[in-house]
Amino acid sequence: MPSEKAVAAIGVEPSWTVDDADTFVDGSMVGSEADFALLEITKPQGSAAANSRRCFFELEDVVVKTPANGYCIVGKTAALSDADHGALVVRQIEYASYIGLRRVMVPGPAAAAAADACLAAYARVLLAATHGDSGISALTLRLRADEQSWRSWRRVRELCGHSTALSVALDLSSECDIEQWRAEPVQLVVVPEAMFTTNPSGYPVLWRKDQETVRRLSEIGAAIAVQHSGTASDHVRYLRHLTRAADKSAAQEATDLYRDVLQVPLQPLMNHLESVTYETFEADLPKYDAYEAAIRSALAACAKTQPVVMVAGAGRGPLVSRALAAAAGLGRSVRMIAVEKNPGAMVTLQRRNASEWRGAVEIVHGDMRMCEPSAKADVLISELLGSFGDNELAPECMDAAIARLMHPDGVSIPSRYAAYAAPLSSSLLHAHASRGADGYGLETPYVVNVHAARVLAPTQQVWAFDHSGADGSDVRFERFASISFVCSAASVVHGLVGYFDATLHGRHCLSTLPQAHTPDMDSWFPMFFPLKASIRGFGEPGALWMPRAIRYTKKEGNDGLLANLLCALCCAIPLNVEAGDRVGVSMWRRSSASRVWYEWAVETPAAASSVHNVNGHEYSIGK
Repeated sequence: MPSEKAVAAIGVEPSWTVDDADTFVDGSMVGSEADFALLEITKPQGSAAANSRRCFFELEDVVVKTPANGYCIVGKTAALSDADHGALVVRQIEYASYIGLRRVMVPGPAAAAAADACLAAYARVLLAATHGDSGISALTLRLRADEQSWRSWRRVRELCGHSTALSVALDLSSECDIEQWRAEPVQLVVVPEAMFTTNPSGYPVLWRKDQETVRRLSEIGAAIAVQHSGTASDHVRYLRHLTRAADKSAAQEATDLYRDVLQVPLQPLMNHLESVTYETFEADLPKYDAYEAAIRSALAACAKTQPVVMVAGAGRGPLVSRALAAAAGLGRSVRMIAVEKNPGAMVTLQRRNASEWRGAVEIVHGDMRMCEPSAKADVLISELLGSFGDNELAPECMDAAIARLMHPDGVSIPSRYAAYAAPLSSSLLHAHASRGADGYGLETPYVVNVHAARVLAPTQQVWAFDHSGADGSDVRFERFASISFVCSAASVVHGLVGYFDATLHGRHCLSTLPQAHTPDMDSWFPMFFPLKASIRGFGEPGALWMPRAIRYTKKEGNDGLLANLLCALCCAIPLNVEAGDRVGVSMWRRSSASRVWYEWAVETPAAASSVHNVNGHEYSIGK
């Protein structure tokens, strides 16, 4: 049996008001084996207005009296009140900062407060708390896991300029749809005691559907808490068991480490890869199994007695080994040539040729676009495919290699590859990209193991490159595509997600498309093209939109700060969509003598983005 590993912190929330936080933590929380507790910062007795007028809290009004257990307490504030303009909540947040609480949770806006003006007032308090002198830089909003709460959250987040200081705590229910919430910054999930049933042994368990909901939210990093009215130890142990996962293979563990981690795509033409990078890619056996099957298919169809098999861009030689194995499996004699430009990899190729391949490989140092091997290839093989298919310049390299290195009647592996895209919602990925210098991080595509996200429409082909012709002369390196998507649900478009598929030879293919992904292949993560949007609304083409409650604000102080902040951030806000909305995507693949780059733009019925990365001013691929 594989061992298990915890993937989520488990907490408790008592249904009664605790008198003293330290006593509860040292007793009930520790006794239930929980990792943290959700506790009021102050007791609810007395009117909020009376409390808000004081300069300080009385000792008997405070639940968290010392900083001793601040590391394991999530402090709960009172609900925001129109009567005191949130003064009590701000004061509780200031006290939480003083006493050392790491996380503060604020009740979400009431259902009756869905009007713009009410939500603007709510957002103003959140901004005042996180941008003032409270010392708290992050707040968690407690929300029901339903669509109305999500819409309120979307509106509040807009009013707060998509601030990364805000996160979500979800009150779970059996009827909730969590798909969109997985694309939001959910840090905490509260499971009410009423959702549990008992198994035949008398222990608390969740129904199967609710189990899956808790697991899927814990997978995006959310902590789980049980709301209880008595002893919670059995509930805590059950939730801890539920959110444990069986051990994975080393490759799967390594892949999981890169969940939602943005990486700048490799540029193997411009930069020589390190040996450890080659080693990582070589661990992807399903990819090389597919290549070997394709090579075997190509050799089986070749009538020549001793066909020339050439690997262009051989790296450390994995495809050379697979080509030799394919030939041996068919009982065929082949002439093997490996072309590689990386001086370091040349050493490894020579060593393997001497120790493994028994001198059967002719090794040529040079760029496949310019070198002159001693023979033309009958089967020309390359693995220059990138996360978007062509982003490692496979079209440019393969076109030149086919014309220079391959027989007119030869075959290319791969013979064709296509790029695909779809609109994506992911507040986490967008927040990571927004941290780029001067906002230009939003004009750079990234390779990322997409996890905390929602794909909003079926993927569609953007463009394709075909190398099945003899000389490749029909290949045009520049591309333009205009595509229309229909969104499956109300959401926020934070960017585009990109995939590819490739025909290696005949029926042998590779794909990163979600619906047709090559099983267990992990060489390529999807591509993420983030968005920064120029909002327009109320029938004013191109006009910057701001909420009515603060439009034209000229006041100093917090009101003026809110208006100025929103003005500054408005051009970096993603695009809202409703179910059934059409999302138009325009993408360009452009090139010059020395580089290649992508440009992209997105338009929805309510708004449009700018054209990103014009003339490759922020990101390009060197030739």
